[in-house]
Amino acid sequence: CLFSLCWFHAVVCGRRRFGQQGWSRKYSFNTGDLLICSNVLQSYLDANLTVPWDDLRYIFGEIMYGGHITDAWDRRTCNTYLQVYQQEGLFNGLELAPGFK
Repeated sequence: CLFSLCWFHAVVCGRRRFGQQGWSRKYSFNTGDLLICSNVLQSYLDANLTVPWDDLRYIFGEIMYGGHITDAWDRRTCNTYLQVYQQEGLFNGLELAPGFK
C-alpha cells in the first residue's frame, strides 16, 4: 500500500513537468502531502483488519491531494490514478508500470 502511494505521488508530481498537458493548473503537490497520506495510511491499516480501499481513495483523492485541485478534469485524473494504484489487485500482482510488479 505504501509503495503504491509513493508511486501515485511520483506520477502526480511528474505530470507537472508537462505544463498544461499534465495538469491544467500548477498545483503545489509536495512531499508533505506524501508524508501526511502515509501517516493516514498507517493509521487506517492499524485500525482495520482489511484495507479500506474506498476510504483511502476518498481521503487521498478528494481531501489530501484533491484539496489542491480546482479543475474538475484534473480531479477526475487524480481519482482515476488512485482507482488504478490503490486497489485489491495490488496484492495479486498488479502491474504498476509495464514490466514492473
